[in-house]
Amino acid sequence: MAATRRPIALTAAVATAAALGATVFALPALAADGPAAGGAAAAAPTLELKDGTLEWGVKESFRKYLASSFSGGKITVKDGATQAPDNGVFTFGGGKGTYDTATHGTETAFGGDVNFYAHGGVLDITLSDVKLATTGTGGAITVDVTTPQGTRDDVKFAALDLSAVKPGRGEGGAMVFKDIPATLTKAGSEAFDGQYK
Repeated sequence: MAATRRPIALTAAVATAAALGATVFALPALAADGPAAGGAAAAAPTLELKDGTLEWGVKESFRKYLASSFSGGKITVKDGATQAPDNGVFTFGGGKGTYDTATHGTETAFGGDVNFYAHGGVLDITLSDVKLATTGTGGAITVDVTTPQGTRDDVKFAALDLSAVKPGRGEGGAMVFKDIPATLTKAGSEAFDGQYK
């Protein structure tokens, strides 16, 4: 069965690079005004990312299933995560990380947890320690997955495809990447006992 792609939106208040026109934050000062010792060019700076948000639905059909009377399910968000009205997507805030101006790669960690519970506790999954990393036209969302059997750290839960995604501007000059296709990975599927491919 082909993998299903789900759109997500990544909003990161970042000073990405002068070439992208971001002017939210100042570039950090370089260690020297000219070439580094020995005549080598200074390395491209790594910028700090802060106040980022990640809007991610995880899996819409799963959210709908939990809302059905059959499952007796519920979704609980905590520690800064929120859920949009009408069983909508989740927002993980407080994003902090780095942006590499040479490679355009990002690494950002977000706050907030989401718990999926159904069937009297037979299904009990918490996603926490949400991180997003990108490099080139790809990337991944990793999470810690906690079930009654224990916690698995840094599970590569969803693969991202940024090949057709163009940055835009958000509130306060934030750099916004919308509708990034996200595909559940094999490890992500295993968190759902293989119910989703």
